[in-house]
Amino acid sequence: MKKHLGTVKGFVAGALVMALLSATVVMASPEVREIVFGVNVSLDGEVVSFPEDSRPFIMDGRTFLPVGAIADALGFDVDWDGATSTAAISTDAFVDAFVDAFVDAFVDVIDAYAITPAEITALQNAWGEGLVAISTAYAEGEDYGTIAQGVLDALYGYADIGIVLFKPTVTEYPYTFRFTEAGAAAYFIGTDRDQDGFALNPWTDVVFDSNGRYIISGETALWMGNVHITHANGDIVTVDKTFGLYRDAAGDVRIQLHHSSLPV
Repeated sequence: MKKHLGTVKGFVAGALVMALLSATVVMASPEVREIVFGVNVSLDGEVVSFPEDSRPFIMDGRTFLPVGAIADALGFDVDWDGATSTAAISTDAFVDAFVDAFVDAFVDVIDAYAITPAEITALQNAWGEGLVAISTAYAEGEDYGTIAQGVLDALYGYADIGIVLFKPTVTEYPYTFRFTEAGAAAYFIGTDRDQDGFALNPWTDVVFDSNGRYIISGETALWMGNVHITHANGDIVTVDKTFGLYRDAAGDVRIQLHHSSLPV
């Protein structure tokens, strides 16, 4: 067990430092969106409850745990000295006991398959490519309906959760919201309502603006920003867009909220 002592001391020290500094990092960093909360920790199959100000998090691909809360879950006492900003967890004897308990209990850190920034970008790209594919198929007399259905099935949660909060860019009451897949399909490829058939315009390119921001919380995420859609005649239509995303049981990221409007 002693051969693990140095490593564990380093782990404890590193975790303590992060416990002391994590609040500062979150408040001071201009890239707050790179810090992902929603990390679950289980001890012997039981989920560990953390104080609101001491939650585990993932930053730059690394998972950080509050050592005080973990030690408390394992039944050890943690003494905090505010004057010196020091957390005291006994001596080397404690470290050995901590390692034994930590290994025997098998603390399982689960990041809940947190959605990543790369997955948000991939979904945005797929959405833009899907819109252009529908437009191109319609212009060339191909089966654009099947392509549109494929986009809805692949990117939206209609089939999975039964309802999506979808407010298209231009709609009229009482067809403002498209909670069902049939309503969404009508908006993209048209019905007898004038405001539908958005995807049948000759769109050639879709760009999600870098001004967009996202918030990731475990298996869900929100993105908000501008999207620039290029018409075949060269005109560019800019819309304000919000996506609410979730990870389904198969591990795929899907849209459960889609709100779009024209900037004034």
